[in-house]
Formats: sequence, structure tokens, C-alpha cells
Amino acid sequence: MEIIPAIDLREGACARIFSDVSPAEIYSDDPLEQAVIFKHLGVKSVHITDLDGSFCGHLCNLRVIQEMLELSGLAIELVGGIRSMENIDTLIDLGVSRVVVGVQVLRDKELTKKAFEKYGEKILPGIDARDGMVAIEGFETSLGKTAAMVLKEIKAMGINKIIYTDLRRYGSMKGPNFQGIEEMVETSGMEIVVAGGISDYQALRRLKDIGVAGAVIGKAIYSGNIELPRALEIAAS
Repeated sequence: MEIIPAIDLREGACARIFSDVSPAEIYSDDPLEQAVIFKHLGVKSVHITDLDGSFCGHLCNLRVIQEMLELSGLAIELVGGIRSMENIDTLIDLGVSRVVVGVQVLRDKELTKKAFEKYGEKILPGIDARDGMVAIEGFETSLGKTAAMVLKEIKAMGINKIIYTDLRRYGSMKGPNFQGIEEMVETSGMEIVVAGGISDYQALRRLKDIGVAGAVIGKAIYSGNIELPRALEIAAS
């Protein structure tokens, strides 16, 4: 299981949001410094959410992202504001290791096919869900489909790995929805990276037992509930 610390970018600062409705809390004015700290603690990649991009619908914070790519020594997995093949090309050219494409992109099957043919595993589908229903447009609107339905559509495209974010748990420290995640892993047969609600080492152990491919951890790291060296030990054990 891969451990992936999270950084949310808000107007160039390192922020975290509580669930999908509350204002962002700024943890650091220097996301690059935070990424370097993560690198020194032993991780190999970081999950970056461009909150500005998610809500405005286009790429933002590119200068900060470029600095992090050039100076942190980490592989970057980026989500937020990605709406077109041009956006994907821009990020890959910058050096982003994995571009997380949401349902807006996945609904355009021709665009999705073109992106996967061109970049392969550098394209990672992302599903954001609230109460089991897929959310779009900066988390604010429901697609009208369940996460399970969208998973089937993604698998039918020949894609075998996704990142799943539970918006009700995101930043809440309430723990993941283990039952829902276990059902998703068992029924989909896909590699699933989980984000949202991971609050302690017990949650990490349970996710590992369930068989998830990775765990994206944010607020639990910033609050001190989870220390990255210990998390990496659990993931590797």
C-alpha cells in the first residue's frame, strides 16, 4: 500500500478544507517547504489538490506546482481544474507524474481514450463522491450516478486504477467508510487509492487489510495524529 501525503493549494498557500463545505484552513504559506519536509520523512510522492482550479474550472497555481516539481524531488499527483487535453499536456510537460482526471473528463470518452493512449498510467481517474453519489463541479453538484456505476464505466475503458475521495469524510478525521471501500475493492476488481477521513494508524492497518492500493493522508499528518515514518512502516509491513 502506498502512503501519499496531501497538500491542498489555495491561492499559493498550503491549506486543508474540512469536508466539502467549510472554508480552507491555511497550514503553511510555503507548499514547497512542506513538500521538502515530506521528502525528508521518506515518502516518494505527494497528492496535490489545486482547490482554486477545482472551483474555478481551469488550471491555477502552475508557478507553485512547477517549483515543487523542480525542487522537492517528489513525484507529484495533481488534481483540480483539469478539463481538456490541452490541460493534460501542460501538466505532463511540466513533469507531473500522475494527472488525476475527474468525471468531467471521463464523460468525454474520446478525450479519455486519447489521453490514455498518449500517456498511459500517468492518467489516473478520480471519483469524488458524497453519500455514494458522484459529485462534480468543485464538489457542488451531483452527477446523478453512484460511484459503483462510474467505476464500471471506467473499467469498461480498460482502466484498472482509480483514486476515490469520500467528500463527507474529507478533512473530517472521522475515519473512512470501511464497508463501502471494501465492497468497492471486492466488486470492482480494480486498484483503488483512498482519500478522505484517514485519521489514525488503526485506519491505515484496516485499509491495508482491505487491500487498497494507496492511502492519501492530509489533516491527520498536519494535526500530528499520524507520523509519516510510522505510516510508511505500516504500509510496508
